[in-house]
Formats: sequence, C-alpha cells, structure tokens
Amino acid sequence: MRMFLLLKRIAMGCVLVTVGFWEPGYVAAVDSPVMDKQYVKEHYPELYHQIYQEGIAAAQKEVAGGDVAEPAAPATSAPAAAEAPPAKPGLGAWWEKNALKYTPLPQQWLFHVEGTLDYKHKTGNVESDLYNGSASLMVRKQRFTNTLTYIIGKESTQQASEPGAPPSETKFDYRSFQEILRYDLTDRLYTEGGYVWEKDTANYIEDRDSYYAGFGYALIDTPKHLLDVMVAGGYVEEKYPDLVKTAMNMDHGNVAAGYFRESYRWHITDRLTYKQTFRIIQDFSGTDVFNDDLMNLQVIDETHRYRWFLINEIYIKMIDHLSFMVGVKIDYDSNPWPTVEKRDTTIKSGIQFSF
Repeated sequence: MRMFLLLKRIAMGCVLVTVGFWEPGYVAAVDSPVMDKQYVKEHYPELYHQIYQEGIAAAQKEVAGGDVAEPAAPATSAPAAAEAPPAKPGLGAWWEKNALKYTPLPQQWLFHVEGTLDYKHKTGNVESDLYNGSASLMVRKQRFTNTLTYIIGKESTQQASEPGAPPSETKFDYRSFQEILRYDLTDRLYTEGGYVWEKDTANYIEDRDSYYAGFGYALIDTPKHLLDVMVAGGYVEEKYPDLVKTAMNMDHGNVAAGYFRESYRWHITDRLTYKQTFRIIQDFSGTDVFNDDLMNLQVIDETHRYRWFLINEIYIKMIDHLSFMVGVKIDYDSNPWPTVEKRDTTIKSGIQFSF
C-alpha cells in the first residue's frame, strides 16, 4: 500500500513539474509569464536537479510519516586518513638503549629498578658463608640518564688452626656505591661522568674514591647485539686501615688514572641473554713495589699499577621481572699489598629482578 502511495506521489510530482515547465507555444489562457522547463534544464541544470530532488524527497517524507534519514556524510578521503598520526609504540627496555633511538624523544620521566642476589654456604674443613647483592636505580629525562648502584659482598670463614682447637673466624667485606650521569650526544655517541666509592677489606682498602669523565660509543647497536666502549680520565684517592698505617707507614694514596670500559650484550632468545663487561684502570704515576716479608718490608721496585675485572653472565628468564643468573668474575691487581694474591675468581649464581 505504501509503495502504491509512493508511486502516486512521484507521479503527481512529475505532473506538477511538467505543468510548471511547459513547452514553448503551449501557454495558459491567462497572460501570466510561463517558465520554460527545457530552457531551465539546459541553462540551469543544478537548479533543475535541486527542484526535482526536493519534489521526490517531499513525497517520500509524506509516505514514511515525516521521518527521513539525513544523507550520510561523505567518507573521509584517503589522503586525509593518511595524515592521522600512527599509534605511539612502547618504549620497551629503554635503559638498554640510547635516548636518541626514539623519535620523538620521550619527554616524561622514566624509571627502572633492577637487582641481583646470590648466596653460598660451604661446610667441611672450612665453613663459610658468602653472599653478594646489588641494586640499581635508573632515571631518564630526555637525553640525560642517571644510574645509582649499590653493591655489597660479604664472606665469613671459620677454620680450625689445629685439631681440637676452636675455629678462627675471618671476615671480608666489600661495598661499593656508584653514581653515573650520561648525556647522549647522538644515537651512538655519549658523554659520561661518574663517582665510585669502594670499601674492600680483603685488599686493605678502607675507602677508595674514584672520579672520572669521558666519552663512549656504541660500535654495534642492533636489537640483538650491543657492543659499547668508553674511554675516560680520572682521579683516585685511597685510605688504608691501621694495619697498613703501622706496617708500611702509609695512610692514603692519590693518583691520576685512565679508565677504559667495554660491555657487550647479546639477546640470544626472548628468555636467554648473555652479558660481558671488562673494565681497566691504569695509574699514570708510579707506585712502590714491596716484598712479601711482613717482618722486614722493603721497597724493591716501582711500577705503574693497573687493575681490571672481567664479568661473564648468562640470564635465563623464568617469569616476567624475574631471571636466574649464573656467571664468573675475575679481578686482577698488578701491584697488590704484600701477601695479597693478584687475582681473585668468583663463580656466582642467583636471581635477578627487574621492573
């Protein structure tokens, strides 16, 4: 029924248009001016089309009860859609990357915390407890990255000097606090300054303050591999315990030094990572070399002392934010105190957390 009424209205509209736009020569009996439909269609096609469409729309609206949907807006053109900015990607492990690897440079403050903990207990002829821990806080604002690190290592050993005698206890204590400020100059080149405080009773160091500043460069920088080197100059101040003061008549030492660091990281898989770090500090001025006779200490030579360490570690991700770690660390001192070994080797395993 509605279709019939719609057709009827459309037909009536066409009749009205035909009467309004009569052919030339067919004029009504009255003398009022007549509009020529063909003339309007040829010379004003837009007006002709508008009048025709409005007539059709009025007929449809009346049949439908007065509610007709408005014409849909034209779809957005392809060029306009292409101008919409892409979704911002996540920053991922930003603390392992140069700040200028991101475009645009993140403006917000970024924070990251990570740490390690391992413990060992030995029984038998020698009973000992050994544990090491570290915690680091990394903060980034634009090109600046600041890293605070605290390291602690303690060893307690009990050993009987002879059968039946009470065991004697020996304790070693190592602690370190590090403050590092880095500024990225390019997406590979950066400048870095730092301060390191150390306490090392095994090597008779009461306090060691090291200051350095220099430049670093990423030789390889890919998602899987990162090889980084840094060269710097610095200054080292050492304070010695009472034993050294009494036996060697020395309470402190100051020396200018050169600093070199190389680090490598390899993301083998999503759950397996290898890390390697090498650091060496070379004294620019000479230091005395003593003999090993504590009852008759004498200076037997002079040398330019250097100290280095090498760390190799494997991290196995167990769950998010928690990994199992196993590694080895070698410390070497070219001119240690009398009776102190030049090289120390530590095999360690433990857990790492990262947030």
